[in-house]
Parts: sequence; structure tokens; C-alpha cells
Amino acid sequence: MTNFLRNIVVGLVVGCIATAALGGDAVGIRLKDGSRWRGQVSDQVQVTVREQGIEIQLRGRLVVAAEWFITLETDLAGELRRKTIFKGDILSIRTIDAPEAFAKIDDKTTRPKDSSRPAVETGDANQLGVFVLPLKHMVGTYIRHEEMEAIAEEADKYGPGQTIVFIIDSGGGSVTEMEKIHEVLMKIKKRHRLVAWIKEAISAACAIALHCDEIYFMKEGTAGAMTAYSGKTALKGEQLEEWLRRAGDWAEAGGRKRYIAEAMIKVSKLLSYDVDPDTGERTFYPDLSGEFDLSDEENNLVFTATQAVHSGFADGIADTEEELAKVLDLPRWHENSDYGRKIAKKWYDTVKLAEHDLPLLQARLNYAGTGSGDQMVILGKRIKILQDLIRWHDRAPNVMQMQGAPSKQVLQREIKELRKQLADLKKSRGGRRY
Repeated sequence: MTNFLRNIVVGLVVGCIATAALGGDAVGIRLKDGSRWRGQVSDQVQVTVREQGIEIQLRGRLVVAAEWFITLETDLAGELRRKTIFKGDILSIRTIDAPEAFAKIDDKTTRPKDSSRPAVETGDANQLGVFVLPLKHMVGTYIRHEEMEAIAEEADKYGPGQTIVFIIDSGGGSVTEMEKIHEVLMKIKKRHRLVAWIKEAISAACAIALHCDEIYFMKEGTAGAMTAYSGKTALKGEQLEEWLRRAGDWAEAGGRKRYIAEAMIKVSKLLSYDVDPDTGERTFYPDLSGEFDLSDEENNLVFTATQAVHSGFADGIADTEEELAKVLDLPRWHENSDYGRKIAKKWYDTVKLAEHDLPLLQARLNYAGTGSGDQMVILGKRIKILQDLIRWHDRAPNVMQMQGAPSKQVLQREIKELRKQLADLKKSRGGRRY
């Protein structure tokens, strides 16, 4: 970052503090070499930074963590002062007041064990656990933002810094729902550690994974191919450019290069990378100049597990819960509660019932009561069916939308008109009651 840009950004620091993590909030920082540090605002830390080509080591208390920078309260020239450090300048960071709370997972990743996690309900104060939310089938019907908000609120009960695991097995879905999911995940990331465990994450499902702090693949897992469609036609022109921009932003929000998301969307967006033999740092290129090719001019990028780990897109491979526990640095697999699995199952059952009932209700609109030959009976039946459809709007509005059902307002107007017809018919029959 040039000094000119630094001065501009420093001038904005005060304005940014309102949206920064403060006072005990959980913090995650992804470094250039792919490693991650996790802790809390107020932790005592040691930070090594490079400023104007010189490496400087600072010790102090983390007081602010924002999108672009952190603020350290440290000793400067014998005086306790605050220093703003841009994340792009950080070479390493570690907690120094409780080093035993950290354990090495691999050569690139360290994270806190239990310094910010309270004892779980079992009463075992040393037990570390996770919160699991299965994400299966289509985004927008089976996968939606409401369950993500709910599992985060459940994790909130245990304090900040909890581990939430999304088990992803989806071929994609609605971009509209992804916008809502994006907003929710960005809020959750400020409080908890998000982990994607991928069996299949295609299109919108891969966009969910891009938001997560860490990504792990099952051995046969795949992720990518984020082509977006309008109807049955792939987006073009301005719509495509907007989708490329949004997906790139989401990738960067997860600490990854936007090139990766772009190569998943557009065939002409090429991607390759190099691996530094000494540091292991990956350098990505928006062309095929790197040693390892990920995307070509014939196919959108789809990662296999091996490619994902080698390129640094994923943090590891795990096929079982116990294997995942190991790479997450947990003593064993333990779910703090089954809440996430329960709400996922409840919503799955709701969608399956809706997918069964809605076509039947819409078909019955054409013939319900016709066998009686009585127009009053026919009108009464149709009113009841429309009321059932409105109840489904209240219960599963996203399913109604995906099914192409009329809006709630349209159904209400139709009921009003049918009731008028029914009242007129009763009046013409001399007030006979139906």
C-alpha cells in the first residue's frame, strides 16, 4: 500500500471503528502465507509487521479489529500509545499471555483451543465441541439464511468464538437467497468460527463455502462451477459482470483471492498458481503463467479435494467426523447440541411436504367441487384451496416462490373476488346459506 493510500485510509480509521470488533469480540486474521490467527479483542499479542521494507516486532493489547486494520495498545518510545497496523503488513501474530491455549495444527495454521469457550452442558469444562448445520439440496428451498441465523444464536449461548460446521452437499440454487445468506454470514463471522465441510458445493453452495474461515473437503468432494443463470440462460453482459464482482467480494470476505471465484464463473477467466518451495506461500495468477493450472478456456473451475488443498483453497481433507475433529484441533468429535441437525431436519420435512402438496392444490383449483354441479360448492372449494395456498406462503414463502406460485397478494385478491361472487350467488338464490 502506498503512503498516499495509507494516509487516506488512516484518515478513515476513526469512522471505521463503529463497525470494528471491540471489547472481547472474537477475531480471525488470515495472513499472507495462508495461516490464521484467532483470538479476541483485549488479547495480549505479539505482532511482526513489515513497514517500508523493515520488519518490526510489537507487543501489546489488541483494542480494535476492523476489516483492513487492527489497533494495538503498545509501548512507543516509552509511552503507552495506540498504533494502527494494516493487515496486509502483518507477517505473524500470536497470543502471548496464554500461549498454552494454542496448538499447532500443521505448518501453516494455529488457532485458539478453549480460551474463549465456556464449559458445555455435559459439565466437562475441558470438553471442546462444535455446532453442526447440514446444508443439503437446493439453495433457496432446502438451504436458506434462517437456519444459519438460528444455529449462530444457539452458539451465542456458549459465548463468542464457537466453531460452527456447515456440512455442504448441494448442487447450487438461488442467487437471490445467496444475497441474504451473505448478509447473515458476514454478521456471524464477527462472533464465531465458520467451517465448511464439503461433499459437494456447486454454484451457490460454493458461494456459501467461500464465506467460511476454513474449508475442508471430503476425499471425493468437489466445489466450484458458480455459473449463474436467468431462467435457463447463463448471465451475460452487465448482469454477468455484477455476478463476477459480487462473487469476488465474497471470496475476499473469506480471505481468498477473487481470481478463484471469477474462474468458477466465466470460462475466459483463467487461473494458475505457484508454490514457494521455502515458505509454501501460494501466488495466484489470472492467466496460465503459474506452474499449476486450475482453469482453462474450456471449463469453469471445479476443485477436487487434492487440488483444493494443494492450492491452499482448502485447509485439509477429512472423510469422517473424527478426522475432521483432528484437523480442527479438537480432542474428539463432540457436538455441543443437536440443535442444528434438528432444525435442518424440520425444514427439510417442511419443504418435502410443500413440494408434495402445492402441485396438488394448484391442480385442484381447476376441478374442485365440479362434480357436484353446484356453483356455490365450486366457489367454496376454490376459496378453501386458495386459503391453504396462503398458509403455505406464511409457512414456506421461498418454496412458493421457487414453485412459481402466485404471490400472497394475488391469492388474497382472488379470494376477495370469489367471495363476492359467492355472496352475489347467495343473494340471487334468496339468501340460501352455503
